Amino acid sequence: MYLLSRVALLLGVILLIAAAVLLGKDVIDINQLHAVANANRSTNFPSPLNNVLITVGLAAAGGLLAGLGLRRPERPRPDTEAGRP
Repeated sequence: MYLLSRVALLLGVILLIAAAVLLGKDVIDINQLHAVANANRSTNFPSPLNNVLITVGLAAAGGLLAGLGLRRPERPRPDTEAGRP
């Protein structure tokens, strides 16, 4: 159980870092789109909507896994016998 907890924590932190990097990229893309709109030009910039949705999904999954990894796993009580609580 401890190994699963550590793996979930590590995966959650990695996903949170990936989400932060993608969010930074999305901010740059949105700023470029805003600059193009203000300049009243029609150039072909891709929509950052898909990247924003991927970022939100990664952040949610990363937060969930990090939270599960930080939760203290329960240890079995040594005074209980098999079959009796």
